Amino acid sequence: MNLRSLPLAAALFALATAARAADPYVGLNITTPGEANFSINGHDVGNDNKPHAMKLYAGLQFTPSWAAELGYGAFGSYHAADPTPGSHYQVKLSSNVAYLAARATTPLGESFALFGRFGVAVNRLKASDSLGHGDRESFVRPMFGGGLEWKLAPQLSATVEYNRYGSHNSDGNRFTQQKAELGLAFKF
Repeated sequence: MNLRSLPLAAALFALATAARAADPYVGLNITTPGEANFSINGHDVGNDNKPHAMKLYAGLQFTPSWAAELGYGAFGSYHAADPTPGSHYQVKLSSNVAYLAARATTPLGESFALFGRFGVAVNRLKASDSLGHGDRESFVRPMFGGGLEWKLAPQLSATVEYNRYGSHNSDGNRFTQQKAELGLAFKF
């Protein structure tokens, strides 16, 4: 082993030791669809549907107050049509997000806790239109959020939370990943 790989080996050993001492948890949330507004032929057009949106996440609780969390959200597809009379032009946008965040928790008695998240989110957008054009785009933004956890059983909790995964402006179109979420978390 050369001297340059020694710090990497030490860091991996420390991470593996910390992960063994941590308590894992997983969760599934149903989320609000978010906001997507389009600019089509000079008209500001909101999306005309409410896509099904959900988030799956897993974390390691290192102390009663601190955890690290990794999550993935599939936030559905948005559709919009040109409001110009006689136009059949339509746009479709789908979105998802992956994030890595630190989570801080403070208890509010035995059954409730407040928590906050701060991390980084990779947002992915895929757009297509009725003319056959398509585009994919990814952007990285800081993410933050927080909520209330209600312990239903020693290993099962219900959560109500708000998370903002970032926003993006491009060619007059604005897209915001901002969600109100309701879910269940299971601790091992």
